[in-house]
Amino acid sequence: MSVQGEIARLRWLLASPDRAAARTRLGVAGALALLAGLFAIGLWPRWDAMRVAQADTATPPAQTVVYVLAEPGKGKHELSLPAGVRAFQEATLYARTNGYLKRWLVDIGDTVRAGQLLAEIEVPEAERELEEARARMQQVSAHLELARVTAERYRNASKDEAVSAQELDEKLGAERVRQADLAAAKAQVQRLEQMRAYQRVTAPFSGTIVARNVEVGTLVQAGTASANGWLFKLSQTDRLRVQVNVPQNYAKLVKAGMEAELAVRELGSDAFPGKVARTAGAFDPATRTILVELLVPNPVGKLMPGMYGQVRFHVLDEHPNIVIPVTALIVGGDGLQVAVLDAKDAVQFKKVKVLRDLGKEVEVSEGLAARERVINNPRDTLEEGQHVRAILQEKPADKDNKNGVKPGDKPAAKENAKT
Repeated sequence: MSVQGEIARLRWLLASPDRAAARTRLGVAGALALLAGLFAIGLWPRWDAMRVAQADTATPPAQTVVYVLAEPGKGKHELSLPAGVRAFQEATLYARTNGYLKRWLVDIGDTVRAGQLLAEIEVPEAERELEEARARMQQVSAHLELARVTAERYRNASKDEAVSAQELDEKLGAERVRQADLAAAKAQVQRLEQMRAYQRVTAPFSGTIVARNVEVGTLVQAGTASANGWLFKLSQTDRLRVQVNVPQNYAKLVKAGMEAELAVRELGSDAFPGKVARTAGAFDPATRTILVELLVPNPVGKLMPGMYGQVRFHVLDEHPNIVIPVTALIVGGDGLQVAVLDAKDAVQFKKVKVLRDLGKEVEVSEGLAARERVINNPRDTLEEGQHVRAILQEKPADKDNKNGVKPGDKPAAKENAKT
């Protein structure tokens, strides 16, 4: 049938009595087509998004973590500890004889030599006693000479049997007694002469006078019976003792003979070289530290006893412990832990023992092995056995390395591309 015929037929139908029914059927068909189009446009994207969401819930994406490699710390490092400066030798000088101070020749701050005269004590009665002892010695010497001559005469007479043996023995005994008396008299004279020498107070060693406690005319007493009986305080300062309390965990690294430096902030940035001389050999049970003593030369006298400073040791640890960032630690009810990654990038939790806090890092003595991958800043949502996507954290020293890894290390992103 031709097109013109078909058009004529439609016109006939519309002109027929049933044309109202035909128009109704066409309207219903158009409405159904419109509803189908609206459904396809509005509901299909929602249904597709719901399907994708359900698929994502079934297989969630792997969480990304940043890890660092557990590595031993530096074998050589600097240890700085507070220290006190003391004189190499210190002495409080007392009088060895009673008397009045005649004069003093040095004052605080003066540098003196060994044997130099510091003060003189006036003891008038000591001179009289010495003169009396010398006279006594002369008297005993004269008696001894008489006894010697007498004994010699009796010895000659006994050869002719002019005297008895008893008389000879008496004269010989008297001679020996006089010899003993002379020895005692000489000892007394020497004692008093020595006491007179004590009237001169001299320096026992070279050093600096740090205190003076007497004035001219002051009554001084021998010994330390009086609390204020001392005359001077002397310190040897051409070299100094520097005492440091070293903690127990560093004690094995500080040994006699090793070099060290003393820094005093008030004296500028220059450090004073020294050497470890000795250690106490025992720990203080209260502080768990051991006393270490250094000898520091002080030829120009810039350092003074009683100063406070910092001693820097350049220690060498032949077997350093593992060092990790402090942010990698997990603090919980089970103690200190870290999260590590196994070969399949699964999370494992390990207990560790921290030996020292180094500020931004901590030194771990137990729980970790070298080259283990430790998660830094682990999230609370991490679980044991969970698989993650791991990325190696870039170190400040590796900024020139575009991959953020050390030479020889495989980038973590490539290692875990399969995840």
